[in-house]
Amino acid sequence: MTPSPTGAGAPGLIERVQGILLKPQTEWERIDGEAADVSKIYMGYVLPLAALSAICAFIGLSIFGVSAFGVSYRVPIVAGAVTGILQVVMGLVGVYVLAMIANALAPTFGSQQNMGQAHKLAAYGATASFIAGVFAIFPPLAILSLLGLYSLVLLFLGLPRLMKTPEDKRVGYFATIIIVAIVVWLVIGVVVGSVRTAIGGAVGMPGVNSSQSAPSVAGSPSAQGEVTLPGGGTLDLSQMGQAMSEGGAAGAASDPNQLAARLPQSLPGGFTLSSSSNGSAMGVSTAEAVYSNGSAQLSVTITDMGAMGAMAAMAGAANVQGSQQDANGYSRTQTVDGRLITEEVSTSDGSANYTVIGRGVAVAVNGSGGVTIEQARAAAESLNIQQLERDFGA
Repeated sequence: MTPSPTGAGAPGLIERVQGILLKPQTEWERIDGEAADVSKIYMGYVLPLAALSAICAFIGLSIFGVSAFGVSYRVPIVAGAVTGILQVVMGLVGVYVLAMIANALAPTFGSQQNMGQAHKLAAYGATASFIAGVFAIFPPLAILSLLGLYSLVLLFLGLPRLMKTPEDKRVGYFATIIIVAIVVWLVIGVVVGSVRTAIGGAVGMPGVNSSQSAPSVAGSPSAQGEVTLPGGGTLDLSQMGQAMSEGGAAGAASDPNQLAARLPQSLPGGFTLSSSSNGSAMGVSTAEAVYSNGSAQLSVTITDMGAMGAMAAMAGAANVQGSQQDANGYSRTQTVDGRLITEEVSTSDGSANYTVIGRGVAVAVNGSGGVTIEQARAAAESLNIQQLERDFGA
């Protein structure tokens, strides 16, 4: 990190996230004294957080899917991956646009026009909305995204410290920034919306869609960086931060035919292959097959996350644990040996889903027509996620 003028080193990513969310006044003072290395701010802070938000949204919507009133929907894998990559890009653009607006309006409200300070304000002020993406990884927790409005509080608190805004001008300056930003994003949204519609995806972007705008303030982190989520779930910020800093380069898409070759002709429980398909786009490859046993069906998908593989490690490192149960069934998420595992059972429609997010590879089994969770789990385990990781994973 770039040293501050005082000679003290700037904090690491996790320390900065915890500081700005839990002690914003103190952290803004610290940020004010740091040199504004714009490149490092974006590549070392904004990009990892934008990537985290995107990968969690991708996993939540394309791998886990959303269930309501007995109906489940998953954004197609390729469309979800393309939209996730677009989300990362727009996250970076969003922060940059916010910085430009804040800097341009500064003289009007008696504030100091300083592009470096404006970039720091926008980047660190957006922390809450980026961290919110973590909740998208487990759809039942997505409602917590509403807490993302905390980013507005962070921006409001940062104005007098970074932009030297007089107290009597702060409310007007803040309100104008937000209004102008909304107008700009409405224009950008028209363009981005046409792209998202073209690829068939529908994943929100930080600062635009409330589903991606929440801070991880459900509970205060412990000394080890663990946050307690509503319902007894937990999220390990320290492990997640380490994974972000050790991210590594994105890989290329594997041959989807090689993935398809790993789909067997039959699965445990008497299920036999009835149809299959495969394809790749934007660095993500997928192979899918449908197996039948009478009226019961299993849809099995193997995904090589390829270009998103380096970010996929964050999912396991987040160490998410949580569960939800009602009269119609249950959903459960746990992290085992660095792999994210989810189970979903609906008794009303006789469906059972089992998904494993491994190191750059995912296996999803969606059962219907009276399939049990034991059958879905057995199907996933028969594909040997460990071997798939060695052959295709990150």
